Amino acid sequence: MRVLPDPEIALRDAADFIFDSSICRRALSDGTPPEFAVLVRDIIGAIHRLTASCQLPEFTDHGLPHLCSLVDRICRWTPPPGRSTPQTVVAGLTSDECAVLLLATLLHDIGMLSQRSEDLPDPSDPRWARGNREVANWVRLTHIRRLSGLVHRLFEDSYPDFFLPGSSLLRSISVAQAHGSWPWQSDFQSLPGRDSGLAAIVAVADLLDEDANRCDTKTLVQHRHGSLLNVAHWLRHSLSANRVLVEAGVIRVRHARPPGTASQLAPVFAALRNHYRLTLLYSESLERVGAGLLAPIQFDPPTGVPTVEASGLEDWHMVEGFNTQSALVFHLLSSFMPQALLDNRRLGDDIINRLRSQGLEPVDLVSFQAIRGNRERRSPDELAFRALIGGA
Repeated sequence: MRVLPDPEIALRDAADFIFDSSICRRALSDGTPPEFAVLVRDIIGAIHRLTASCQLPEFTDHGLPHLCSLVDRICRWTPPPGRSTPQTVVAGLTSDECAVLLLATLLHDIGMLSQRSEDLPDPSDPRWARGNREVANWVRLTHIRRLSGLVHRLFEDSYPDFFLPGSSLLRSISVAQAHGSWPWQSDFQSLPGRDSGLAAIVAVADLLDEDANRCDTKTLVQHRHGSLLNVAHWLRHSLSANRVLVEAGVIRVRHARPPGTASQLAPVFAALRNHYRLTLLYSESLERVGAGLLAPIQFDPPTGVPTVEASGLEDWHMVEGFNTQSALVFHLLSSFMPQALLDNRRLGDDIINRLRSQGLEPVDLVSFQAIRGNRERRSPDELAFRALIGGA
């Protein structure tokens, strides 16, 4: 008789990987309370269960593979040469800082795996109500705002000591929430001591987790899950061919180009380069914990689609709504945050100037903005139609 597959194998593999990492080993040293290890294991288990029950299929991965990727990237992060710092960034952190950083890394996206509005600090606030929003867009919009309430709901009864003021868990919640902010914003500025440096590590590691390992485009193309925006997020990940690390303070990215596309994708690759350059905004905070970055970021020119993970892009034009290069460009550009686009319709001059000071390049948004309209709200179906007909 055939042996049925064990659904817990992925959980055990992830737990073993995380506990064997240098950051976890340092977090468990120097007098860390023994129940900290049990808490970490329970957090990993809770994320596994949430992923199985709540992960929306149209999202890129926010579960244990994504978290293991971030833990590995942080542990392999090496500072620029010639500094009187340890060989790795993790080795330069205290055990207490490693505990906070590990928990913040595990918890930073947990809100993406939950859909309960009662975890909001202000569920009645109309700004965060579901209303007519699609569930996926509401989850993405509110995932950081729901983080603290979700963690309290899941773990406070079992681990009351970790919810006392100054505990590593409460500090990690603040650090995890700050990963969604820029260094000049209040969530970041209010972090005490070197915690802003820890938040910068989480934010940069998350920005760099952009490669094709983050998703399975073959499955996406076959099953076509999700809205056009979510599909575009998946496809965008396949445009980074290598796993992007910080080695000796240097970030290097090798891009891939979908087959059958030409120079029309130039704005997409400009936005993608800008996405990676956003990491440089955290340089000052990173310096506080010995995790500096060297500019400029190194980019290799886009070539074919070399990875197994991105093989589905061979048939990108078969995905409904992406049938033409114009539509592909439009939807891919829609998946970027306005900072990566240098979108002056949504950003003030002070932010644009700050971004340009870090080397972000102009993105040709003429066709993109023509399709979107002049700040006019349009339905996804109308935007898709206008993209297919070239913005007429």
